[in-house]
Amino acid sequence: MYDERFVPVSPRHSVRLAQEYVHLLERPPSRDYIVRTITRREANGLPLMAAEIVIAGRETRDRFPLAAKYPLHFRKTYYPGRLHGDPREEYERQAEASSLLGAPPPIGFTEDTFRSCLVPGIPYSRLSPFDDAGEEQNLRKARELSLAVAAGLFRLLEQGFERLTALHRGGIVHGDTQLHNFIVCPSPLEMVIIDYEGAARKEALSDAVWRTRCAEDFAPLLRESVFLQCRLGPQPGVLADTAWDRLDATFEDPERFRAEIERPPGLGQS
Repeated sequence: MYDERFVPVSPRHSVRLAQEYVHLLERPPSRDYIVRTITRREANGLPLMAAEIVIAGRETRDRFPLAAKYPLHFRKTYYPGRLHGDPREEYERQAEASSLLGAPPPIGFTEDTFRSCLVPGIPYSRLSPFDDAGEEQNLRKARELSLAVAAGLFRLLEQGFERLTALHRGGIVHGDTQLHNFIVCPSPLEMVIIDYEGAARKEALSDAVWRTRCAEDFAPLLRESVFLQCRLGPQPGVLADTAWDRLDATFEDPERFRAEIERPPGLGQS
């Protein structure tokens, strides 16, 4: 414990930082120091994009006030060979989402970089037992889940669904709601939506496109909730009701899932 320090990374979150990095918080280098590379994409040996956890250098702290407040943060860098969205728009969409949801705010942007407060946690996709292997295999996995795991995952999905609904109500569609973009933070325990590169304002879309993109936003959460209800049984609430109503559009064999959800649980099933 003495070799680590608690460091705030957003208005709601802190992390433990190894002592070897603490001097960089107090005496920043001229440029950003890379603590960890999360993702690095290349093509033919040329870099396209890098997603990193950094400690902000002096130049960054002077340019972005929140970088001085939260020097340990997330930085995404785009290189010339990659087609990408406008970092300004990503910054604006996440700033709006932060206001709507109380989520960690963005820190700043340049022509080829985007910075945001760090969201410490685990992508929901790493907690989920389900994958793209097929409906039958995922159904077997659902039956084998413990009650505690299924119940906990379903409650997290409900929170994610509520926050996505609030985002839509505020006039923003996310555009990339793969389950790895829902981060489960342990303290405080919550689901945080990240990565607004593909987000768009409602007024920038036609009514038909808006409805389609909202439905696409919900689809991964609805699919996951159906698998979990195959273990738990039917649940009350908007998430469960919406998933039930859209079974035909979600699965190749919707009747199989209707029957599985309505099947009474076994006595004493743990």
